[in-house]
Amino acid sequence: MSEVNGTPAVGKQCSVQDLLTWKDPVKTGKVFGGLILTLLVFKTVNLFNVFFHLAYLGLLISAAAEYAGRLVTGTGFVTKYKPQTHSHSARFNDEVLPRIASFNEKLEEEVKKILFAHNIETTLKGAALSYILYKVTSYFSLYALITTAVVLTFTLPAVYVKNKKEIDAAVAQYSKIASEKATEFTNTASKQAQPYVDSLVEKSGPLGSFIKKNLPTRTAGSTVGGEKEASTASTSGASKTADAPSTASTSGASKFPEVPTSSLDKSTMEDFVDEASSKIPEAH
Repeated sequence: MSEVNGTPAVGKQCSVQDLLTWKDPVKTGKVFGGLILTLLVFKTVNLFNVFFHLAYLGLLISAAAEYAGRLVTGTGFVTKYKPQTHSHSARFNDEVLPRIASFNEKLEEEVKKILFAHNIETTLKGAALSYILYKVTSYFSLYALITTAVVLTFTLPAVYVKNKKEIDAAVAQYSKIASEKATEFTNTASKQAQPYVDSLVEKSGPLGSFIKKNLPTRTAGSTVGGEKEASTASTSGASKTADAPSTASTSGASKFPEVPTSSLDKSTMEDFVDEASSKIPEAH
């Protein structure tokens, strides 16, 4: 390997993006073909059975050769003629395990966020994805899903790179159509549900009137910016109301409606008491 400015120059290494977009067809073809061949072997051959069959035969031969060598020459043939081997564990521990550990930490953090609903929208997306996978795995085997995933992984990125402008334009167009349809559906559902809501409010009495008066009415065209403007307007209105007399500050949408007081004044109460006293017979 050559060096450039004292740093080892890396040859033509293929990144994952280059590999999936077929920038080097020979290298990508080798990887893709190897994966497909491996899947076919797993499909047609019981690899575990073959592995254990070869394992017990090889171990028996190794033990017999070692015993025969020690019996004839005093030194086992396996011990004497074994090839020089290098430890791959140290390299695996230094290069692979740290990446796996970092990936596991990030994966655990994201899974906890989804499970404990740090973001409700993300948790709902996870639930929807789990439901879709549940339905898919009910109709297709795991082998078919893995094979399909490998084929799509090596085809979709290349197709997207070659037709990027057309695909982006189509996605933008259909996203706009979907948004318009969702808004139309929301408006229709709101109009159909409005009579039932009004009926429920009327049956609820003062509580329903209070809720209807104070809850903000959202429209399909409302945006986050509109909410911010409404919040700013309500804040300025509250600051102006703070300067008003105390009688005005006690009334408004922020106060729950009180129980109606009696409309009888003092004179009416006195007349009522006098009339009741006159009807009581005096004691003799």
